[in-house]
Amino acid sequence: MFRRPFSFRRKSGDEDRQSRFERTTSWSRSPSSSPSGASVPTQKDHVGSTLALPQTSAKFYSRKTSAHSRKNSDTDPGPLGLNVIYAPDNGHKVDIVFIHGLGGASRRTWSKNEDPDLFWPLKFLPFEPDVCLTRILTFGYNANFRAAGNVSTSVLDFAKDLLFDLRYAKDERKEDLNIGNVPLVFVVHSMGGLIIKEAYMQGQNDPTYESIIKAISAITFLATPHRGTNLAELLDRILRTTFVTNSKQYISELGKNSSTLQKLNEQFRHVAPRLDIVSFYETQSTSIGLKSARIMILEKDSSVLGYPGETSKALNADHHNVCKYESPKDPNYITVRNALQSLVGKLIATNISNRPPSLKRRESQDLKSLLAITEMPDVDYIFFRDQWTQGTNEWLLEDESYREWLHVRESTPFILWLNGGAATGKSVLSSFIINTLVEQGVHCQYFFIRFGDQKKRTLSLLLRSIAYQIARNVPEFSQRVLQLVDEAIDFQTADPRTIWERIFKATLFNMAEVQPLYWVIDGLDEADDPRALVRLFSDISVSSVPIRILLVGRKTSDIVAVFQKVPKVLDIRLISIEGHLEDLSCYIHQELSMYGTADFREYIVQRIVRGAKNNFLWVRLAVDTLNSCHTQADVELALQQLPIGMESLYDRMALSITQTPSATDRALALTILQCVTCSLRVLTVAELSQALHEDTYDMLDVQRSIVDLCGGFVVIDNGGNVAMIHQTAREYLLSGKGRPFHVDGAAAHKQMFLSCMRCLMAIGLRAKAKGDQKPELLEYAAISWSSHLTSIPHNCEPAIQALNKFLKGHWVLTWIEVLATSKQLRVLVRASKDLSEYSAKQKEHDAARTEKDNYILKQDLIQSWAEDFVKIVGKFGTVLRRNPESIYKLIPPFCPQNSAIYQQFGKLKDKSLLVSGLLTDNWDDSLARISFGFGNYASSISAAGAQIAILISSGSVILYNSSIFEEATASPIKHGERVYTMGLNSTGTLVATYGYLTTKVWETSSGKCKISVKNIESRPRPLAMLLTNNNSILFVGTDDRRIRSLDLTQASPTWQLVAELEEPELEGHFLNSSSHMSLNKDGRLIAVAYRGHPLSAWETDGPVHIGHCWRKREEVARGEVIEAVWHPHYPEVLGLYIEGVVFKWRPYDGEVDEIASGASRLAISKDGNLFATGDVRGTVKVYTTSDFCLLYQLASEDTVLGLVFSPELHRFYDIRGYYANVWEPNTLMRFAEQRGKDNESGNETQSLGQNSTASENSSSRIDSITVLAGSPNGRLYCCGTEKGVVHLHDTQRGKLADLHVSKSSLSIEQMSWSKDGQYLCFSDSSKKVIIMSITPSTGNMDPLVGMKAEIPMKNSANGPVLQLLFQSDSSQLLVHCSSTICTISLASSSVTVSSELHMSHCRWIIHPQDPALIIGFGPDTIHILDWNLVERQTYNYECPRLESMPSSLENFIDQSTVDRVLVTHDKKHVLVQISLKINNSKETIFPYFEISSLLSSIAAATGIDRRKSSTSIAPFVLPRNLSSQIALSLSLLAHNNLIFLSKTHSICSWQIPFHSGPSLTFSPPTPRSAGIAKPTPISTTLLDNHQDNDTSDSGGSNVELLFYLPGDWISKDSLALCSIWAIERSLLCPRNGEVAVVRCAALL
Repeated sequence: MFRRPFSFRRKSGDEDRQSRFERTTSWSRSPSSSPSGASVPTQKDHVGSTLALPQTSAKFYSRKTSAHSRKNSDTDPGPLGLNVIYAPDNGHKVDIVFIHGLGGASRRTWSKNEDPDLFWPLKFLPFEPDVCLTRILTFGYNANFRAAGNVSTSVLDFAKDLLFDLRYAKDERKEDLNIGNVPLVFVVHSMGGLIIKEAYMQGQNDPTYESIIKAISAITFLATPHRGTNLAELLDRILRTTFVTNSKQYISELGKNSSTLQKLNEQFRHVAPRLDIVSFYETQSTSIGLKSARIMILEKDSSVLGYPGETSKALNADHHNVCKYESPKDPNYITVRNALQSLVGKLIATNISNRPPSLKRRESQDLKSLLAITEMPDVDYIFFRDQWTQGTNEWLLEDESYREWLHVRESTPFILWLNGGAATGKSVLSSFIINTLVEQGVHCQYFFIRFGDQKKRTLSLLLRSIAYQIARNVPEFSQRVLQLVDEAIDFQTADPRTIWERIFKATLFNMAEVQPLYWVIDGLDEADDPRALVRLFSDISVSSVPIRILLVGRKTSDIVAVFQKVPKVLDIRLISIEGHLEDLSCYIHQELSMYGTADFREYIVQRIVRGAKNNFLWVRLAVDTLNSCHTQADVELALQQLPIGMESLYDRMALSITQTPSATDRALALTILQCVTCSLRVLTVAELSQALHEDTYDMLDVQRSIVDLCGGFVVIDNGGNVAMIHQTAREYLLSGKGRPFHVDGAAAHKQMFLSCMRCLMAIGLRAKAKGDQKPELLEYAAISWSSHLTSIPHNCEPAIQALNKFLKGHWVLTWIEVLATSKQLRVLVRASKDLSEYSAKQKEHDAARTEKDNYILKQDLIQSWAEDFVKIVGKFGTVLRRNPESIYKLIPPFCPQNSAIYQQFGKLKDKSLLVSGLLTDNWDDSLARISFGFGNYASSISAAGAQIAILISSGSVILYNSSIFEEATASPIKHGERVYTMGLNSTGTLVATYGYLTTKVWETSSGKCKISVKNIESRPRPLAMLLTNNNSILFVGTDDRRIRSLDLTQASPTWQLVAELEEPELEGHFLNSSSHMSLNKDGRLIAVAYRGHPLSAWETDGPVHIGHCWRKREEVARGEVIEAVWHPHYPEVLGLYIEGVVFKWRPYDGEVDEIASGASRLAISKDGNLFATGDVRGTVKVYTTSDFCLLYQLASEDTVLGLVFSPELHRFYDIRGYYANVWEPNTLMRFAEQRGKDNESGNETQSLGQNSTASENSSSRIDSITVLAGSPNGRLYCCGTEKGVVHLHDTQRGKLADLHVSKSSLSIEQMSWSKDGQYLCFSDSSKKVIIMSITPSTGNMDPLVGMKAEIPMKNSANGPVLQLLFQSDSSQLLVHCSSTICTISLASSSVTVSSELHMSHCRWIIHPQDPALIIGFGPDTIHILDWNLVERQTYNYECPRLESMPSSLENFIDQSTVDRVLVTHDKKHVLVQISLKINNSKETIFPYFEISSLLSSIAAATGIDRRKSSTSIAPFVLPRNLSSQIALSLSLLAHNNLIFLSKTHSICSWQIPFHSGPSLTFSPPTPRSAGIAKPTPISTTLLDNHQDNDTSDSGGSNVELLFYLPGDWISKDSLALCSIWAIERSLLCPRNGEVAVVRCAALL
């Protein structure tokens, strides 16, 4: 059963084993039959064989060959490139391409003795049934390693040539070959196999070759060195020493386990399951031209990939002749021909268009990202499959229980448990079962639980891996899983129960017409929680998809106990794998190479079997020992000295290490075993070599040394992975002293930590990480260093020094960049937790330290970075994913001044980016504050998917995006009457509202009402509402104790009574109307609360009463329940009594737990692990559900009126009347990360609770900023607030004074400075305009401030004040209201002119070239007035229509707004930003005008009266590929540089190439009557990634990224007020009642 995994050689005994090919009937087709069933004539070939002749005529592209050419094929080795050698006349069904290997040629490689008549692809194959219907081609490339040539030519170069020829090659008639129109099969020899693998991988990423890659269906490998060959190293050395030629790069790439091959194999194994793979391997040694010298060029290990479903077969030939055959009767030819016939026949029978659709690459990547899949389980499969021995495990196929499991009727769920003791070959048996299932063509998914890899012990990864594998086989399931992205669940950190519920029970189990699924799970006993795994799997009894599960593992009492509790409906069988001695005998017979008579060998076999006690490790050691014996006496002595049992076996292995003569070798063995035993996952040879550092510098063969030094404890698989020989071996080495040899766990973790630090602090790491010199250990070190740190003693000085150096240097930023680049930012959260744990451990022992000050300094550094890591993810995670390099210069300046990252990297002397104006010096937990607008009072909040829904007092629902907290375009959703309650579905795509008269269901994306139904006439009050069953049913529970439903699949649904709860009145209690209800997630359970009656639980189907909830205290007390929620996964209710006591009640067993919290509001997380409470004092507390452990609390102003967790559990939201808060505490992120590790829930939660300090965060009331303006003279800037306060600030001295405080708290709505900076004006919501004089002072003196005027505008203006604008000389002030425009004289402080002018959508500027005029820009008109408000000219214009816009924009002008009007620095152009709301979506366009085309006072003085005239003008428009990325245009600086805020919340610069001719993108529009020209669509998307040199095809210069805004600065109100303060080279941006001043040197 086992093959020696540490041996890299195999005997050739496999050559006479029966091939699977020869057992397949489709490959044994009669030579006289054709695919159509007609008889086929025959002809004699050159050796007298009878061949089947194709029924149809064909073209043979053979060359005429002379006798001389037969003797010397060098004259015609075959052409280069892609060439057709045979094609049937009536079209071909399949293409077969032959690719030769190293030193070969396109014809010579396939010709025996270089004889053209034995060129079998042309001379033999076209006469074979099925194959005769194919087109046959060869591909030739310059593989002559003896000839001079480019020494840097690589396998990749040949692969690119192959792809190019497949796409563009033509036949002899110069016609396209159309490769890709039919299935494509490759037959490849030696290095040719590497070329097709590389080509297949390269084509995956290039749409040019998409059709070709899809057509590739099968590959037949003939002696391909998948893992390299030692001969390549010898050849490389010979060529390097010769004067004739130099070695080639592709030769070095063929070296044993070269990095090129390892990388290629790692990539190829992910796509290989799409292909049919057949691998043939040589069994004879090959002559190397040195007299009679012969060597084995390729071992079987290198020729066979070991993938599930791969077919491998030995050929009786050496490396050269494995692809050359003497005649059609050559046994080797027949074997290869049978394989090709089977593959071709299968492809012909199953037309490529009728194949089941495979998972598209983009879809596969999306699934991997959603499910957080970083590694497929085939790595472990290959590891164990390589150890399988032919002929073993066959007994299982005849086992009755296994056969029933395999062939049971489709509707029956079945679990089969294969159990056995340690080291009995369970995992190898699992690989055998997997391969058998794949060969049978069933849908098989598998997973190997490995204790040595932390991730692979988790139930979370197991479920995600199984889900991904199912999705690859079942496209419909893939589509459904991808739809779960809308639920915003972070599956990597989600509780396994959540994964099981959402992906399996709610999705897979409800699918129809899916073939049975077979799951093989190996290592059940090594899982973190085997009981939880079995409990989840027992749910397959309710699946509509037939699921068969085979579990493999040791038999423990815990597992036996949980199997006894599995529902009886589930068929469970047990098979013991022990006692099958035939597997042991088979293994020994094949591996025992000692000489002797047959009887003597059989005697030895039986002795070994008797002593083995089913232990394959023992057998392996015994066979290895006996193979080195030379006499019978030696054999007998060896048998007597063999240890008995596992313990003795390991003692023997450990003793061999201690007896190593060299002290250096013993020390190295210890170091290797330290790395292997305590690494968090299996390391590769290259990774281990770097971890060992200098210890491996002098090794001649690292791989061999690792195996030889470690006494058999370590094994290296064919993929170059180094692992313990068995989990029990790791346990033995770590079990403590008293052994001949042991590994100290703490020392091992120290060794690994220091190795990680050495890797992360390597010189030039940043540059190496971006190129091809990335250290092999880098990925492991970046992810695992902090985990090793927590296992190191607190007083380990080398570790402390290394950590201190790492955190103080630039290396910590490089580490963050590496994580961001590899999409592993969540590692920062784990590192934060680990650093906190390490710091806490050190604090406990700080009293013993003598260097107290230095110690405290280091502690502060560690704690500060622990805080920074988690905050960087929360506030800058989006930025880092887009641009990992931003961590160096763009992020540190935006961090709080007391943070470690700011102190070390944010306040450098050479300041190109500086942030000031914010008083907060430390991180806070507030991510955002959402204001609902004046008079909008919130009553409830809900969050699902990407939506946050808030029900306000007016009966409307306001929707916000949960990423940027911007109000959705479809918001608000207006029900039209009083609304009692609302609720979102699980994806946030639907919202239901229950009003006084009607109930409605809305689409959140469009705001469209899908269904409106009148309520019951009795008007019951809704207490619970739930959208379930894939959004097809709406359940509503009402105060009349009834549950009703609406079928949303009907066009006009009506209310259906689901259940009427006839609550029995209990003695001593008063039964009244229900006061609260709660439905569980599928609507099958409901909890009902009353004011004078205990809480009651029901099953809605029936209904069936479950029980009442009684208070835990002794005296009889019912308690009024004001909140109750069901646990998402268990029949458990979490509730809140009116006096603030939280309780947990399990209705089926009556258990109750209580905790006093003083709360008035309650919410539970989506996975049920946490709950939060809020009270009237504004305090929010977060607890663990399992044991009521307090994790976190915060205190803020205002009563908490509602609470809800975000779907990914990183945040929670609360509402407090007129605003909502978004909180993102470190505790939640750390808890989510810990859940991702999937430890046993009880211990994990307890650990988290004990380690938590229940940190408290305080937040004061915020007076939101409503207006903002910077002085044109610099230094001074002002802002107005919602409560009517105007603050004056100095960039150097901070806040100077409050210029104005409204007694009535009337908000400040508009603000403007005069051009000379001498005056500031602002208006409040009462339409009072205040003008103040401000005289700047020098030095540190305060400016002189005085009241200039205070003018009430109630009687002079209609509507709110929309804009204030000073005249250039500050003599007048323009006041623009919604329907009135007027001017105020600063001399008289009174209104001088007022005019009715209905231009509320206009934005006004002073004419750039004529200060005597003002220009008002509207969505479709331009008005030019003088300061007497006399209209001089009106222009009509129409912007070109975008593709997403309707044919006419006239109906949408009233819904359009002018957001910004910007004038260029040279005053020649003006740019306008216009927002149009079309069909609940927002479109933005950017027309611009030449100032010279607009009327000036000089033109007006010509005497022509144009006051009533109207002229059409054609604007130019910014290119769509740029404008679609602009959220807000901010300023036009020198050289026409447009500064704008992008939709990714970055500040960018783009030099606009203003034209005086045609528009940049669109042709000038024709007049309205003539229609609008259709724009040319531009697909280029800017700013989607981090490159600063993104270009557009608009003819302008590059877009330059200046800096990003932090995530907690992003809110709609704040971003709308952002402005560029040009004189200070700064951006002004409001944040939480303060103004951030971002000074950037690039804002020139």
